[in-house]
Amino acid sequence: MLFQLDLLTLTIILVVSAAIGTSFILLIAGTYMTQKYAKSKTWDDSYKLALVTNLIWLVSSLLVSIPISIFAGDKALIDIIRFGINVVAGIMMVMKLYKKTPGEAVQFVLLLQIILFIIAIIFGYIFNGLIAFIVLS
Repeated sequence: MLFQLDLLTLTIILVVSAAIGTSFILLIAGTYMTQKYAKSKTWDDSYKLALVTNLIWLVSSLLVSIPISIFAGDKALIDIIRFGINVVAGIMMVMKLYKKTPGEAVQFVLLLQIILFIIAIIFGYIFNGLIAFIVLS
């Protein structure tokens, strides 16, 4: 019985670590892509605006992914909920920070979030494989 509790604790720690790791990978990739995309559109391409936008996405991602990881452990559900929240929050942030119209903000955010969604799925599979390998070995 004690071994089962240790295995459960290890699994929870690994799942939460994977959610946090994925979120930070998305922060780095998102900041880079946000800055480059804004530069290509001749918007304000400052690192600060890209970082602020992605830090808000990071906080919302962590607030969603950690509780779901602990209670449900469903990576696909986390990615879908994270995508929806980040699109809504991102549109409002881009309109305010970059001073853009809703149409421009929607295009900007959807493109970035779709790319980040794909990255999250890829790293989710990688982390889930590692978790399965660690737990089963």
